Amino acid sequence: MNVKSDRTGHHRVRFRDAVPVRADRRDLRRRFRRAARAAMGERKAEMTAVLRRLSAGHVTLACLIPEPRDEGRTAVFADGTRLFLEVRSGGDMKRLGRYGSRHPVWLAEVQPCFGRRWFRLAFTSDARALPLEVLASVGPVPPGGRGVRT
Repeated sequence: MNVKSDRTGHHRVRFRDAVPVRADRRDLRRRFRRAARAAMGERKAEMTAVLRRLSAGHVTLACLIPEPRDEGRTAVFADGTRLFLEVRSGGDMKRLGRYGSRHPVWLAEVQPCFGRRWFRLAFTSDARALPLEVLASVGPVPPGGRGVRT
């Protein structure tokens, strides 16, 4: 078996050396891909359930907290739910945050889209005629993310 050291001094064993038979490597890769797809599907289903609960309960948006280096925003809802939003297209989240400080804003509609974490979200208010629709990648607040106002 060919063991190499990387730049940090850790020893590295190549996959080809660890599993020498080609058919076995192929089978392991298939298993890894199947497990990864199942895990992604579970995460998407969990996030869809959280978003639909927030939408059905008309839980108001308490605040939007910008993340460092403009990587996205942490949406904090009135029930304490914190979600990380990376908006790709649609609306201006800064304006939604300012508007939400004057009027109660809630998540009106949720539609899962393509990909792992993509959702079409519609935020609305009693004082707003049309909902603000955004296409956003939604996930839990990352470690080291603010998630609380400082």
